[in-house]
Amino acid sequence: MRYRAVLIILLLLLLSSAQGISDVKEMPKPYKKWLEQEVTYIISPVEREVFLELASNRERNLFIQAFWKQRDPTPNTENNEYKQEHYRRIEYANQYFGREVPKPGWMTDRGRIYIILGKPNEIQTFESEIEIYPTEVWFYQGMEDKGLPPAFNLMFFQDKGQGEYKLYSPINHGPQALLTSFEQDQTNYAAAYEKIKKIEPFLADISLTLISGEKPVSYTKPSLFSEHLLNEIETIPLRQVNDIYARKYLEYKDTVEVEYSTNYIMSTSLVKTKKGPHGVDLIQYAFSPERLSIDHYQDKYYTIIELYGRVSDMQDRLIYQFEKSIPLEFDQAQINQIKNRPFDVLDTFPIIPGKFKLTVLMKNKISKEFSSLERNLYIPGEESPFQMTPLMLAYEMEKVSLEKNSIRPFQIRDYQLYLPINRTFIEDGLLIIAYQIHGLDDAISKNFKIRYTFHKNKEEHIEFTKDISEYPERPSFIEKISLKDFSPAHYMIRVGLFENNNEIISAREEFDISHSKSVPRPWYYTLRLSENNDPGFLYTLGLQYFHSGNLKKAESHIKEVYEMKKDSEEIAMNLARIYISKENYKPVESILSPFIDSQELPKYQTYFLLALSYKNSGEFKEAVRIYKKAISDYEASPELLNPLGECLLQLKNKKGALDAWDESLKINPDQPKLRIKIKSLKNQKIQCP
Repeated sequence: MRYRAVLIILLLLLLSSAQGISDVKEMPKPYKKWLEQEVTYIISPVEREVFLELASNRERNLFIQAFWKQRDPTPNTENNEYKQEHYRRIEYANQYFGREVPKPGWMTDRGRIYIILGKPNEIQTFESEIEIYPTEVWFYQGMEDKGLPPAFNLMFFQDKGQGEYKLYSPINHGPQALLTSFEQDQTNYAAAYEKIKKIEPFLADISLTLISGEKPVSYTKPSLFSEHLLNEIETIPLRQVNDIYARKYLEYKDTVEVEYSTNYIMSTSLVKTKKGPHGVDLIQYAFSPERLSIDHYQDKYYTIIELYGRVSDMQDRLIYQFEKSIPLEFDQAQINQIKNRPFDVLDTFPIIPGKFKLTVLMKNKISKEFSSLERNLYIPGEESPFQMTPLMLAYEMEKVSLEKNSIRPFQIRDYQLYLPINRTFIEDGLLIIAYQIHGLDDAISKNFKIRYTFHKNKEEHIEFTKDISEYPERPSFIEKISLKDFSPAHYMIRVGLFENNNEIISAREEFDISHSKSVPRPWYYTLRLSENNDPGFLYTLGLQYFHSGNLKKAESHIKEVYEMKKDSEEIAMNLARIYISKENYKPVESILSPFIDSQELPKYQTYFLLALSYKNSGEFKEAVRIYKKAISDYEASPELLNPLGECLLQLKNKKGALDAWDESLKINPDQPKLRIKIKSLKNQKIQCP
């Protein structure tokens, strides 16, 4: 399977190279050289593909910066030892391996291997044997961390005694390729081996196997493991870096600031849904960055984590977005407690029914690093009588007080659940399964059962059934299972609701049992949510309904919030937007006028919405008054001047309309439709349409 995976990677690399030829030709020379010469052996197909998609030199420079950062063994220092060593190897290859061939040394087989593996532990040269072509043997050891054997040889030989030294393959070349004269059958490995053995026994053994200590199965057939070794060497650079950062750079290069864009860090995440106390769906997510970089001053350690969330529908329309800031500060004792543990942020927010895409960016303001979470979500509506939430698998739970108007992420009933984001548990540990099933009002009378089925490596492991009456806290369900009968392996659990042995609804989740006796558990930072009788909760849902186009429910939610907080200009503006969308302009005046007449300066959008409402309802004098007041309090803009001109024209004030539009063109001359309108109006002999 590994050999097959290597071939797939090489095939993808070749396809990527072929597809990108036309793009490379158009690329400026420095970037073409970087891609085709300097990093050609260490860049992955994904990285190459992303680089070819970049449109500007600025984007390419930032990508190159990110490319080397991902390979820097000491990212917190100024020097990048990997990059320095890579260019040293290229320089060495050009100096020593291109002397006798009409191409640069980095393009030779020896140059390629030297760039990938570095200097060998030992080199032996065989150039004086008349019956054997000039040959070099490079010996390497101590590269187990790269997935290579503890010790192995690589052989290079001058094919037919001319040109560059080629990398020897026991399968593709065989010992007969090393001999200057070999009259027998070219496929007779044994005869060639015996002839080399009489001349140079060391070379004879290597001609059949490159792996030190390996004895050939037969002297008539070279080692297949040697061919596997050669393939593994070629793909080492592709396996040293997780190239997901390249995709994230391409995806977020126009979203995150420049100082963040090259500093993507890996992370793990978990997203689950549940229903809150009043039946409102909640998204819960856990976010764990690969590392938490912090700064310190005197005896304090600190950083600031920022979360930027976006929920969009499947047409990419914005449904909801949020920003949250998490200031973190520790003393030395706290740092000692958490420094070797993962860091998880837990958060939750309400969501309306539908199909959505969730994106959360996590930024570290101190280190300028960012990571991301992306999920597709389906929140069912009322179309099904039964609804089952996803399974939450926890290793521990803690009883907490039910605080008024406060909802914790990953809390069920009065228990806080601690879920491993990587879904890893330990032998003899505890597995807690928590979920909700809604629609069970007459559950007892219908003889419902809950069936738990565990599969171990796709084979059924354990199954048991419980009567629904054993769960008195419905619709919430909590089941504790000892893992003493679960050996280390990959598992899948399926939980189903059954009626008379017929499955009605089910949910499943995967998890692993680790071979380790203990797993480092994270420390948590938990963000809480106000319950849905709180204005903020209702307001969030109202905005989501508004952005999704459900004006009826949007009005219901935001109007209720407005009645509680009439002094909030933001809430008033959004309620006004709903009425304007419904072409119900009358309420807008009473909602927004108090802010126009107040002592404090209203928001720009308050002016605009009130004037727009007057304009659309035909109250042009009032609209003109508000537009002029907005221009006076803020500044003139086409957004205000253009509709002002339309209102003045409706009031038969042709000169006023032309003055407003002329002023608009001074601010933004690129308005061809407005110029046509002005020309048409000037050609009219009457002042009103």
